[in-house]
Amino acid sequence: MTYFFKRLALTSYFGLMISLICWITLPEHSSLYPTSALLIIGLVPLLFPLRGMLHGKPYTHAWTGFLMLLYLSHGIGEVYSATEYSVYAALEVLFSSLVFIASIIFIRLNAKNAKKFT
Repeated sequence: MTYFFKRLALTSYFGLMISLICWITLPEHSSLYPTSALLIIGLVPLLFPLRGMLHGKPYTHAWTGFLMLLYLSHGIGEVYSATEYSVYAALEVLFSSLVFIASIIFIRLNAKNAKKFT
């Protein structure tokens, strides 16, 4: 089960990255907001925990959960306020909540497995 929740967290993590890239690059935006700046603001924070998530480190999963709360709150605000392209905001809410929940369950199961072996 630990492996399943690690994979679920990773799949949702990459789904969040892909949905953010699509949200920023595909629709037409105002010329006041450059696409490159939006990509940097949206994706660079997701690059920090990437290595630890790939290696299945519980500490990285823990603080990635806190990072996902920022994306969750942003997505909820966009679902509430955006009139068009709200499907991307809904995907952001879905993927960030899945990463958050799967990371928490992965940490708990990993701790139980570690306790069994000691």
